[in-house]
Amino acid sequence: MTRRIRWAAAAIAAVTLAVFAAPASAQTQDTAVSHLREELAGGPPSSYALVAADGTVTTGAVGSDVTPQSPFLLGSLSKSFTALAVMQLVEAGKVGLDTPITAYLPWFRTAGSNDPITVRQLLNQTSGLPTEAGTVDLYEPETTLEQRVRALADVVPVSRPGTVFHYCNKNYATLGLMVEQVSGQSYADYLKAHVLAPLGMTRTFTTLADARREGLIEGSSVLFGLNVPIETPDFPGARPDGYLVSTAEDLSHYLTFQMTGAYRGARPLSAESLRLMHSAAVPTGEDHAIDGIDHYGFGWGTGTLNGQPVVQHDGDLTRYHANLGYLPDRHVGLVVLTSRNPVLLDNGAPFHHTLAMLAGAPAPEIGNGFLLTYGVIDGVALLVLVAMVLATRRQIRRARKLPELLRDKGFGRVAVRPLVGHLVAAAALYAAVFVGVGILSYGGWLPVDVAFQTLPDFTVLVLAGMAFLVVRGVTWFALASSRRRPAARPSRPARTPPARAVGDTHPVR
Repeated sequence: MTRRIRWAAAAIAAVTLAVFAAPASAQTQDTAVSHLREELAGGPPSSYALVAADGTVTTGAVGSDVTPQSPFLLGSLSKSFTALAVMQLVEAGKVGLDTPITAYLPWFRTAGSNDPITVRQLLNQTSGLPTEAGTVDLYEPETTLEQRVRALADVVPVSRPGTVFHYCNKNYATLGLMVEQVSGQSYADYLKAHVLAPLGMTRTFTTLADARREGLIEGSSVLFGLNVPIETPDFPGARPDGYLVSTAEDLSHYLTFQMTGAYRGARPLSAESLRLMHSAAVPTGEDHAIDGIDHYGFGWGTGTLNGQPVVQHDGDLTRYHANLGYLPDRHVGLVVLTSRNPVLLDNGAPFHHTLAMLAGAPAPEIGNGFLLTYGVIDGVALLVLVAMVLATRRQIRRARKLPELLRDKGFGRVAVRPLVGHLVAAAALYAAVFVGVGILSYGGWLPVDVAFQTLPDFTVLVLAGMAFLVVRGVTWFALASSRRRPAARPSRPARTPPARAVGDTHPVR
């Protein structure tokens, strides 16, 4: 009887596993792709690729002059390529996962304790380096890779190595530099020879100049709901953690390899190393740098989606957003590349919604968050403009009474105090935004040009408010100064010539 129960339980478990771990059907995939195209429609130029369990690849693009072969910047998706390069060197016996990074970069140090940071800790993002240490130089494209890593000598870790997850770009910048030192090749040359060539990724680029010659889709910023195309500068020193360029079609090769361990017979890495890369190595805890994950591995995040395990990573640059991931139990993967990255929107929504459908979730309703968000922004901008106009009108009315105000209250109260008050308000607004927000987001002062690249609408409103305060205060002071009259001096009695004596013939002097 006991044996029968065991056999029944095993049968039920097998059936359950077969049902819930079954590959996504062709119909489900077709429905998901249709939904993806609908959700991407009307948005920025985008491309995508869906890789199925049987090796079938469905690619597409949205936008004029965009194809699945169009290059896009990848942002932090670049980190998985760096992790792959590191693991190749590990398999070759040239790098040890638990070896301190100083064995390969002897000069490496931070401003904290002398606790060694290992290669594994850099891969897992548990080095203790804070997130802001990896963002301070993202808008300094002239900085070299070695300069970025050497700058860590001034950074104080926020936790002991190996204890807490902190997403930091410099972890992977350091690993990229290690790849150069150990291999004796530049990071770009190593990647081309050992990763891109075996996977047939002929349209994946390590420089923006090469990508532009092959039709790079230029990203755009959004200013009050309008797209503003802006050319992104190249940043060779950030290739290992954010500046690789690829296409949806090339990434379908990469995704096939990640899912199956091979691409057309090529196996750049062993199945065991791939399994280690995709493992849930450390919990992410309070760090929400990557949406939809709860653990991090070697260049990959892991979590669940509609009850299904998921392995994924996203990438963010000022004017680009990318998502790539797969469902191990459903044997299906997806990549979506877009050329716009407004901070106020959920840029990964089309990817996450489609991957959830592939995991068995129903199709969500498609709203227009873009119009809603920028409708609110434009409404706020209009209110600010109206407030400025009304304040100017009030100032003009008061200007007519300036002589009376100056006489009753004095120049100091009428002109000097308002000038000082307006200047202090402008300075406080600047400090609150460009210093306060900068410290919270970047760990230091936020340059105006950086703020404009990330939040152009907000930055324009803040700068307009500051300019208005300064101009209003100075204008009022100048008007008061021009209307100010010096106090009247007491009049002197008219001089009368002395009376002449009779017979005096001398003139009066």
